[in-house]
Amino acid sequence: MSQETLHIASFIVHVRPPRLAEVAAWLNAAGGCEVRGEDAAGKLVAVVESLQESRALDLIDAVQTRPGVLGAALVYHQLLDPASADEPHEGA
Repeated sequence: MSQETLHIASFIVHVRPPRLAEVAAWLNAAGGCEVRGEDAAGKLVAVVESLQESRALDLIDAVQTRPGVLGAALVYHQLLDPASADEPHEGA
């Protein structure tokens, strides 16, 4: 593995339904973050890719202060070598 490490993390955000689109747009505008799923009841699944380990946690902290957000929790974190991140891995 090279000196750099690619961090891929996902987290769930629970949002009041009237604010769902607004929070999803804010997350999609955050660098390296993408909303990959949503539920009209107020759940969002976001994925973050970054070379900085703290990026996902900083984003979770930031989204929790957004109007209408009830909470956010990290559910997945993986470390990859950026040079081979797009290659198939065993068990994928």
